[in-house]
Amino acid sequence: MVRKGLLAWSLVLGTAACCAASLNGLVFNQSASAADPGNLSDQADPMAGDAMSRAELTQVWDDLDKKQYTSALTILRPMAEKGSKAAQYHLALMYLDGEGVPQNHKMAAELFQKAADQGGKHSMYNLGLLYANGDGVPQSFDKAFQLFKASADKGEPDAQYNLGMLYLFGNGTKKDVKEGEKYLNLAADQGQVDAQYNQCLMYLDGKTDDEKKKAFKTVTKLAEKGYVGAEYNLGTMYLDGVGVEKDQQKAFKWISKAADGGSLEAEYNLGLMYLNGAGVVKDENQALTWFKKAADSGFRDAQYNIGLMYEKGGTLPKNEKLAKEWFARAADQGDKEAKEKIAMLGGGGKHTASGLHGKGRTR
Repeated sequence: MVRKGLLAWSLVLGTAACCAASLNGLVFNQSASAADPGNLSDQADPMAGDAMSRAELTQVWDDLDKKQYTSALTILRPMAEKGSKAAQYHLALMYLDGEGVPQNHKMAAELFQKAADQGGKHSMYNLGLLYANGDGVPQSFDKAFQLFKASADKGEPDAQYNLGMLYLFGNGTKKDVKEGEKYLNLAADQGQVDAQYNQCLMYLDGKTDDEKKKAFKTVTKLAEKGYVGAEYNLGTMYLDGVGVEKDQQKAFKWISKAADGGSLEAEYNLGLMYLNGAGVVKDENQALTWFKKAADSGFRDAQYNIGLMYEKGGTLPKNEKLAKEWFARAADQGDKEAKEKIAMLGGGGKHTASGLHGKGRTR
């Protein structure tokens, strides 16, 4: 019912040999289900004076689940006009996603506002997301913060998570690490996985063995649930022996899972593992495949390493033209070593290739 995430930021907390542990970026997730019988926060409650009855709301959930939007609208529209916050909330989600009505984020914002004014915590949260994105309303982190705060204080875990991140980054409010951690902990205690993940990264940044072991325990649970960021960091923890004994084969297993899940850092580091024969049989062709996946998404260290592979030759045929092209892509993103490589290749002089980018340069 609620929309998860916020802004695409990341805060580096620490680095390992092949990874950078970072706070999970506040990322908007624009998928949400308008029908969820298990989510009762904004539902009609006759005791609270909502114009829509429980029976009518149950019928709306059933209609939305079956994609019978016309039937749902026959209930929601008149109930929303009568002031039902439950109807306003569900109708707002329909306008937000264009389900049964033309997509209209401005209309969604207006309906969320009406429901939020009546205390609907999920409406407060979704309206906060719209303000943070400038989606259907003028962008305002100040208003987003206020709405997340109101929703979080009513116990909404995704709002608690986003509010915590806003405090940590100082957006829409004064930076306050203590308050940020407080709300992340509240969200994590309710099972909010982004908050739990960031908790474990904070532990990972700790100095004591107990903190690192605690991070390993938490990240393992999240990785086993398929959380891609956790899969990646679990792999790097095995690779570097952080909170656990080193195990390159287990590192390869979890970094492979994360790469299959689309993690750029994992794709890049999987390339390094194939190239160096770490936890897997050395295979330069597989290394190139995974470097290219990351490079095509703009990962500049992967672009540099592909250039270096073509420059040096080996399993791959030496190809100065392709080397220059890949170095140029990395150089365009500010890679100084790539610029030096282009200058040396362009000059035609002899030079010694530097080592592959693989330590502490993931982003």
